[in-house]
Amino acid sequence: MLNLFIRAALALAVLASISPSAWAQGYPAKPVHVVVQFPPGGTPDVYGRVLAGELSKLWNQPAIVENRAGATGMIATDFVAKASPDGYTLLFGANGPIVVVPNLMAKIPYDPVRDLAPITNAIAGGFVLYAHPSVPANTVKDLITWVRANPGKASFASSGNGSPQHLAMEVIRTMAGGLDMIHVPYKGFGQALADVLAGQVHMIFTGGSASIEFARDPGKLKAIGITTKARARVLPQIPPIADALPGYQVVAWYGFLAPAGTPRPLINRIHADVLSIIRRPDFQERLDKDTLEPIGSTPEEFAAEIKSDLVLWDRVVKASGIALN
Repeated sequence: MLNLFIRAALALAVLASISPSAWAQGYPAKPVHVVVQFPPGGTPDVYGRVLAGELSKLWNQPAIVENRAGATGMIATDFVAKASPDGYTLLFGANGPIVVVPNLMAKIPYDPVRDLAPITNAIAGGFVLYAHPSVPANTVKDLITWVRANPGKASFASSGNGSPQHLAMEVIRTMAGGLDMIHVPYKGFGQALADVLAGQVHMIFTGGSASIEFARDPGKLKAIGITTKARARVLPQIPPIADALPGYQVVAWYGFLAPAGTPRPLINRIHADVLSIIRRPDFQERLDKDTLEPIGSTPEEFAAEIKSDLVLWDRVVKASGIALN
């Protein structure tokens, strides 16, 4: 019995002597789950899978993407917030559920600052507003005129209540002095886009990869404007919405986060590996084609951005007057 006790004590002493950085060097020792907040088809899913695939190569372990869609991204975010802080459950999160939704709802099941550990804001980009060819408008100015002349008839799709796509249109409505439009929220981007293509809904904001596709085939949808302050290099023909509504800008970001309490050496390891991918010329070329930009912020920079964005979107939400129950 004494020998058993001694052996157990020695084993604990050995484990205690291993530094946190040594644990990070052996990471990952098993598959890592990368949770995405939305269904397949949108930018979070596309680049969540691209980055997970590249991380799998670096780690020699699978980085498995899990789409946990629903509740405007809250289901996935809450799942990661409550996961074990061991580095094996990560969130590839869009900014909507993290900095927008908390300002839209009186109560949510997680605190985006307290319950999540920022790793890096990986990429960011704006949206392009596309309309079905049946819409008699080719510019934002013309679109506003048409909506005003047809109150309660113009409709726009989004990937969910409180999503950046939703808020992007709400900002237009507010800045244009109030527009009577119908918001049609979906559980994800894919079905929303399908209904706009079919002419069942008039408009939708799309992310990078979809924007390139429709810019090359304008017969399906027509571009009305882009949400960034300047024209995108690969889409120079699409004017900024700010040309018609000075000061307008809506940008989405997509980054890696872990459950709060994840050891800092693991955070640093994941950050370094993601950064090595983002810095590659071939990856940046792909981002450029999708009208996205590499960010690669530090954990501290990402944390500060989340806090400042919470304040920013609080002002936007209050100005728009919208709320979710």
